[in-house]
Amino acid sequence: MLRRLTHGRFLAAILLALCAVDAAKPESTAVEAAGELRLIPVGRYEFEGPAFPVRAWRPEGLSGIVSLGGDRYLAIGDEHACLHTITIQVDSISGKIRAARFGDPIPLLDSLGGPLPDSVMGKDREAIALDAAGQSVWLANERTGSDLHRPSIERHSLPSGRMTELRRVDSHPMLRVFENIRVNLGFESLTRRPGASEFWTANEGPLTVDGAPATDKAGGAVRLQKLDDAMRPVAQYAYVVDPYPKRITSPFFLARNDVSGLSELLALEDGRLLALERSFAGDSTGYANFRNRIYLVDVKDATDVSQGELGTGLAGRAYTPARKRLLWELNSGFTNSNFEGMALGERLANGDRLLILIADNDTGRDEALYALRLVVPK
Repeated sequence: MLRRLTHGRFLAAILLALCAVDAAKPESTAVEAAGELRLIPVGRYEFEGPAFPVRAWRPEGLSGIVSLGGDRYLAIGDEHACLHTITIQVDSISGKIRAARFGDPIPLLDSLGGPLPDSVMGKDREAIALDAAGQSVWLANERTGSDLHRPSIERHSLPSGRMTELRRVDSHPMLRVFENIRVNLGFESLTRRPGASEFWTANEGPLTVDGAPATDKAGGAVRLQKLDDAMRPVAQYAYVVDPYPKRITSPFFLARNDVSGLSELLALEDGRLLALERSFAGDSTGYANFRNRIYLVDVKDATDVSQGELGTGLAGRAYTPARKRLLWELNSGFTNSNFEGMALGERLANGDRLLILIADNDTGRDEALYALRLVVPK
């Protein structure tokens, strides 16, 4: 989440300044390896969200997306306590997005069926996963209500939106290490492995006990948290987020706002993960740039850092992190490209799997999606 960088009048000032500067052309790069799983970029799709009269129903700050089957998707944002139905129509040959539109919103309710107050309980839901039966969604939160220091995972029934379960990090000994989050760098991702009884989440940036955040000189370690189908913790693995290329030097008012973190996870059928990393930092010239990367992640030989001393902190201790391999990268300047959500869609005509990214637009009606094709070797 980058709300602290792009909000209110500060965002307006940024956009006015950027109008006087030629924006860099987005550059998308696929990294290929013979006989390996790979991603083929298809392209970006921009559309306008609806002007709902109730602000709490508006699809702002969308940060998580999940497929409901066919062309139906469900999204969650970090701005309001509301689920958003989306229809995304795609060309079955190319994977190109042809149209996207929002349906009726689903306001989230508390455990008693009452509305969640948007001003207090609307913020920081960052990711969404469907349960195996498709009757409920799990949401990953960077906070718990007004408690900024304890991330949580909550379950809401469909289609009512009523909360049926809440799992705070102080509910289990293995999760207590996440009480050491840096504010706004808590649970940013959530995914369920297709056909299996496991979920994954992770913190966006390093815990205070795990080391420093990523810089232009070094990466930062976050924790991949594996859970069973009842959201009970199973294991943790360290994942090293990339350093960002350069500090921001222009525009001058964005200097010192550099950040790099893990935005989303997506579990594949074979047990590996796709990890979406996102940085807001300088490009090769120091100009402000959103940089999105997707990695293939394997925890097979990684250390379970929930055990022993590693369970209380990684800083200064030895461990083997998860392996990762770059599949795709997008550099898009300072545009509406803060991609935070990732979902697998339907199979295309040639057997490739559709992969959809959704951008957090902070606020407003401008929305952005990005389509890729996931190619799995036979």
